[in-house]
Amino acid sequence: MKQRREASGLTLDQIQQTTKIQKRYIIAIEEGDYKNLPGSFYARAFIKTYAESLGLDVDELYETYAKDLPKIEPQPTVQLSRKQTYSKASETSSRVSRWVPKVMLVLVAFLLMTAVYYVVRNLDFGDQNASPTEQTNSGVTIDQNKDVPEEEPVEEEPPAEEPVEEEPTEETGPIAVASTNGADLTYEIATADKLTTEIHVKESPATYVGVRDTSLEGAFLAPEYPNQSKQNPIVIEDAETDTLRIRIGLIGGVEKIVVNGRELELADSPVTQNIFVKRVDAE
Repeated sequence: MKQRREASGLTLDQIQQTTKIQKRYIIAIEEGDYKNLPGSFYARAFIKTYAESLGLDVDELYETYAKDLPKIEPQPTVQLSRKQTYSKASETSSRVSRWVPKVMLVLVAFLLMTAVYYVVRNLDFGDQNASPTEQTNSGVTIDQNKDVPEEEPVEEEPPAEEPVEEEPTEETGPIAVASTNGADLTYEIATADKLTTEIHVKESPATYVGVRDTSLEGAFLAPEYPNQSKQNPIVIEDAETDTLRIRIGLIGGVEKIVVNGRELELADSPVTQNIFVKRVDAE
């Protein structure tokens, strides 16, 4: 990995900025000094991230250097003794027993206050609950129909016109990046057709190109081509998948990538890029 980094003209600071791995851990990986790494799990994770940033095949690296790489150690499980378990249960029970009398006292006080409130409310205070005297009839008749304004007719509003739906037009421009996560770039293309991809590589600088189905563990949809001498362009027609994973060792060695007749907007980066092309249903 050190030879690959120096051949690519990358410094330790650039690798640290791209992979977010501290420089001292990168140096420890290059020198095989795994005891200075924070545990075997993180050591293997750092090695995987570092290898991908250099455009190396992680599966092949793990298989070739299996004897040298740190092994994943099982994490010890912590079990409490019977005495500790009984102590914790006793402590919890003691706390509950201290709070029960207080809760019961508050509940009894609340019930007493509620009973007193309803007793006081229902007491008879003499004339306060007496019904009001009826008003005497003065003998005057009021014409309720006099000077009553007539109701004006309400004009109905015309129904609103429904908006006319415009037929969607097929996009033909370049496809921009939908989301980015470190060295992973995701593009989305709205189409009902299967994905047909063309990868045009340059003669120089040479770069690694690999195409898989969906993920690192997916099946190869095209052989791995280290440079344009094997095949140019690399073509995958009517892929039986909704997501393609295109792994580029050096993005400067790629001229363009075309998916279903539309070119991807490639990001300029000195390290490996994992390009995911996702097919979404057109609305």
